[in-house]
Amino acid sequence: MLHLDGVSYTAGDFALRDVTLQVARGEYCVLLGKPGSGKTLLLECVAGLRRIRSGAITLDGQRLDRLPPWRRRVGYVPQDYALFSARTVRENIAFGLRVSRLPASEREARVSDLVRMLGISHLLDRRTEGLSGGERQRVALARALAVHPAVLLLDEPVSALDEETRDAVLADLEQVQRATGTTALHVCHNTDEMHLVAQRVAVMDAGRVIQVGTPDEIRQCPADAHIAGLLRLGTVLAGTARKQSRGVTIDFGPFSLDVESQVVGEVQVLIPSQAVRLVPLGEPGGLEARVSAIRQWTAVARVELQIGNRLLQAEIAGAKKHDLHCGSQVHVTISPAGVRVLGGD
Repeated sequence: MLHLDGVSYTAGDFALRDVTLQVARGEYCVLLGKPGSGKTLLLECVAGLRRIRSGAITLDGQRLDRLPPWRRRVGYVPQDYALFSARTVRENIAFGLRVSRLPASEREARVSDLVRMLGISHLLDRRTEGLSGGERQRVALARALAVHPAVLLLDEPVSALDEETRDAVLADLEQVQRATGTTALHVCHNTDEMHLVAQRVAVMDAGRVIQVGTPDEIRQCPADAHIAGLLRLGTVLAGTARKQSRGVTIDFGPFSLDVESQVVGEVQVLIPSQAVRLVPLGEPGGLEARVSAIRQWTAVARVELQIGNRLLQAEIAGAKKHDLHCGSQVHVTISPAGVRVLGGD
């Protein structure tokens, strides 16, 4: 197990503050957060590129933060891959093995196994400066895995790739990590990327880990408005909850909702985009709304609706069929089933 216990580090006016996280052996954990939340800084602390101010980093009970980087059993793939452009793919992958003085026959065998696994055998004698983004990423991954690390650290490994290449490389990452059983800590800010690889997610904000769980747990029960916004789950509105015989009624001004909750008073409420649906004029419970923006035209369009002085995000199937456009007057209902009081029960 990789265990971060109260890790703190200061860089200028930014700080990691009391970061605690456990990653099980063989687990693929994603550090998710907006740029500037401290994800890369935390990865560099685990790699030994930065010396933590307080706390402890342990791997299977051994204190990593007391060891130099080359003794931590950590493989690191930085965001820019940091390949040696004047060396061949073979020389890049074998670099760590040469430093550790592994015999030439063992080096060659290990390199051969990795390039075969990652489908880059045909690149062995090429220099890295002419490789595509996807090829460079696979070479960097092979170099990190060559030393048989106990933990693989991946810093935005596919951020520079196009969508098609990104998905292929992520599939490679997941397959290789499963095949080798290596514990992985993967930094990203893209929720689609997170869902493709993560077994567990640690959400970071302002130098802290603010929620940990499986992707489904975090989607279903975001801890606060920041996480709900990061995952684009819907709209977070402030309202006033008052007790009723069954649950509470939450007043948002131009409309109210009855939800199952025990929390009363001033609350923040997540209204999922999927909970908002178009209904015919006159349907009971229908709310008058105006389309203020259409964010994305697909089979399910992302639409912004204005109800009084409130804005709601909605996902509308068949938006073209309904002839939606900015300024359209529509009627909608909000299903209370998916509505969540954040920070409450």
